[in-house]
Amino acid sequence: MKNMFLSLFTWLLLAVTLQAQQTKGQLNLQLNKNILQPGDSLFVRVDYKDSGSQLPDQPLATLELIVENEQGLRTRLRWPVINGQASGSLYLPDSLPRGKYKLLAGLQQRFFEVIGKIPDYKNSGSIQAMLLTKTGEWVEQEVPVAPDGTFAIRNWLFEDNALLAFSRKKNNNQPLNIRISTQLDSSNAPLAVAGRVFYIGNPPSGVRQSLNQPFKTSEADFTDQGNLLPAVLVRSTAKSPAQQFNEEYVSGLFQSGDERVISIMDDPSAFGFPNILSYLQGRVAGLQIAQVGLNGGVASWRGSPVTFFMDEVRISAEQVAIIPITDIAIVKAYPPPFIGAPGGGGALAIYTRRGGEANYIPGNRQVFKVRGYTPGATTLNMNKLSM
Repeated sequence: MKNMFLSLFTWLLLAVTLQAQQTKGQLNLQLNKNILQPGDSLFVRVDYKDSGSQLPDQPLATLELIVENEQGLRTRLRWPVINGQASGSLYLPDSLPRGKYKLLAGLQQRFFEVIGKIPDYKNSGSIQAMLLTKTGEWVEQEVPVAPDGTFAIRNWLFEDNALLAFSRKKNNNQPLNIRISTQLDSSNAPLAVAGRVFYIGNPPSGVRQSLNQPFKTSEADFTDQGNLLPAVLVRSTAKSPAQQFNEEYVSGLFQSGDERVISIMDDPSAFGFPNILSYLQGRVAGLQIAQVGLNGGVASWRGSPVTFFMDEVRISAEQVAIIPITDIAIVKAYPPPFIGAPGGGGALAIYTRRGGEANYIPGNRQVFKVRGYTPGATTLNMNKLSM
């Protein structure tokens, strides 16, 4: 079984520190710089210093991050806090609006935890839990169940979304009636908060002077109601995995309807190719790919240039060549003219796995989609509520 634990974030940052003093402790939020241009990366580091006895005996916690722009759009991220520290980087794509952004940080004293109950559970014992991550890696464990039907799963560390499936033991296919909630998605007052401001583009002189000024951050910014996660019983699927993925994760102009969808999930032979460009050679009518190697390749479509995207963010041919095929779910090939390609050329959009491929889960299991931690290096997307 592959190791599912994430590497610790090890960014070395030089920044001016803004401190938010709370009665329970002090959260120090650092940025590498507060004026950035599209294409830059914003490096973030947070350190927590306790003034009482809140975290010394608990080396694992969670950092909630909220990014808000001037139009009021918000997105959420969360990183694991290990021994009081968390850090990561946010890539700023060209599509982000220019202007001032607020970055709010809130520390939760909790780590990933699933609390569940089987209302009609008659016998004390255990059930099987299976966690499937977006990369196709999975881990399974036996979970003890108390006489009243309650159980808990703690300290699983994984990135992005994943599927959590439950079943009875000893090849018993009778479905379970399970309700679960994840503690990170439940309402909780943060232990400490802090805030910083950064600007994308060239700020006016008056705004430039205010970027170093602190702003008040409230615990209420991180309060949500929390709810039970809905479940679906996996029996069989009428749609292919590629169709399901396309409907759930493809958005905007990438839903053109005139494209060819190539499913890597359904073709085990794809894993024998050195990269996706080699795999696509000769598979799409009108698409020509040549000179494939470590530096990428040359792609054209009926004489027009081809633009590359990964998860709807434009990338170079060199970047395409180093994407592990095992990380790819589907590829969408758009003939020219594609509205998202400069000059009206063709395009190839590569989508990576998200942990939503239910066809990998055995049948007759109750399945929940759970949200893990944001990758340590991720693209900032203000069109998504949570990442």
